[in-house]
Amino acid sequence: MRSSITFLITIFSTLTIIKSQEDNYSNPILVAKPNNVTMDQFEVDFERLCPIWISPPTASDGWYYDSTIFIRGGTEGNSPEYLAIVNCLYKTRGGEKNVAFEIVDSLGGSIANEGI
Repeated sequence: MRSSITFLITIFSTLTIIKSQEDNYSNPILVAKPNNVTMDQFEVDFERLCPIWISPPTASDGWYYDSTIFIRGGTEGNSPEYLAIVNCLYKTRGGEKNVAFEIVDSLGGSIANEGI
């Protein structure tokens, strides 16, 4: 019985750690711009939406806008001109959240693979 309880606690702890890592994801992501806009317009739209994506909190434990990153091209420097590395970071007590993909998705873009 004791080993069963230990096993359940271990599983629960692992799931909690995995879930918290997903919620706190803050690394920049490589994305492809939407087909119907230029990279200039995509950058303007992304940078305009990022600071207002999550409404300012009314309580002291809400998400607060922190920073925007928009770098044209991929990590290898020779990536196609339709790629960008983006980040839209919000913070709260003890956590970070990157909403960049939500914004890119709303604009019609997508996550890209570095091999593209």
